Amino acid sequence: MKDTFAIVYAGHGNPLLGDLIAHRAVAALPLAGRFRTIDVLLSNISQSGVRNVGVIMQRNFQSLVEHIGSGDAWDLSSKSGGVALLTPFDQGLGTGLYQSFGDALFAKRYYINRQHAKYALLLASDMVYRADYNELLEHHIATGADLTVLYSRELRLAKGDPTHLANLKIDEDGWVTGAEFGPVGSEGGCFNLGACIMEKDLLLRLVEDACAEGRYNFVTDIIEPAFGDHKVAALEHKGYSARLTSVKSYFDMTRDMLDYDVRRELFYENGPVYTRVMDAPPVRYSGGCEVENSVFGNGCIIEGRVVGSVVFRGVTIENGADVENCVIMQDSYIGAGAHLRNAIIDKDVVVHPGARVVGTPDTLAVVRKASIVE
Repeated sequence: MKDTFAIVYAGHGNPLLGDLIAHRAVAALPLAGRFRTIDVLLSNISQSGVRNVGVIMQRNFQSLVEHIGSGDAWDLSSKSGGVALLTPFDQGLGTGLYQSFGDALFAKRYYINRQHAKYALLLASDMVYRADYNELLEHHIATGADLTVLYSRELRLAKGDPTHLANLKIDEDGWVTGAEFGPVGSEGGCFNLGACIMEKDLLLRLVEDACAEGRYNFVTDIIEPAFGDHKVAALEHKGYSARLTSVKSYFDMTRDMLDYDVRRELFYENGPVYTRVMDAPPVRYSGGCEVENSVFGNGCIIEGRVVGSVVFRGVTIENGADVENCVIMQDSYIGAGAHLRNAIIDKDVVVHPGARVVGTPDTLAVVRKASIVE
């Protein structure tokens, strides 16, 4: 894909993610004990052979800037190209508070204009899946399409989703004829994965025409109107995929990492997922601890009971603490005798000895970053 550049829209995220995005963008949400969600996208991009990537940011992007850095971890650092971190307040083109991906692309069209590649690969950062984008480009060229989108029939993407993911209408020849945005039943559908490819010149025309009329949503105002005037092809993605739009969807996706088959597909079968290197010792399991069906990042100290949970780097769980069905993020401390159920504990949280944090599988307890729970 040497003739392709990529743009990732690392927007703030859906407000239904609540405190999880109070200090970070959705692309920086922790994943599987040691990763960030954007690691999966950047690994897909790198392993597909794309060498020029623009990451458009909006708010709370400091941790994302620090995490991506020069792009070395994904072999995306070079003298010509590599990763461009497109922070919002530049060029005098607006406030940086983009209304949608389309608005962000309009503000960053100077970056698009200076790309010499023929094709633009556009990616949303609230999706987690593995893909070889060469297949998308090959399908795009073979069909002679003006625009090609990636979709999945994975029902988890839309079931119970209050934001109503685009359900594409695809005819028997594989052409997209329309999209619906209503609730999805058990019959499923063809759900947009937030990935599409088109020629750079077409992208600029579509974005400029839409934004000139005050239309900024990339899907409803730019892609959907193209169904009538352009040939839009679709390629099915088969395999695991998840979308992060709410606290519940993040919790479910994180706990999917407890499934060996999901971990194998995401982190091994489709090539490794790279991330920023952080040196830490192995997990230390103390005598008398009880661990079952859980994932741990490096540097953890486990003395208590941990069941059905995902625990990130540098977490300490003291003797007598009881943790079940939880997500505990980096460098948090769970004191002796603490009782945690159905909870998401953000980074740098201190849960004092004997404290209780209890939610339900449908209404999760979320403890904000750097909080103290007594």
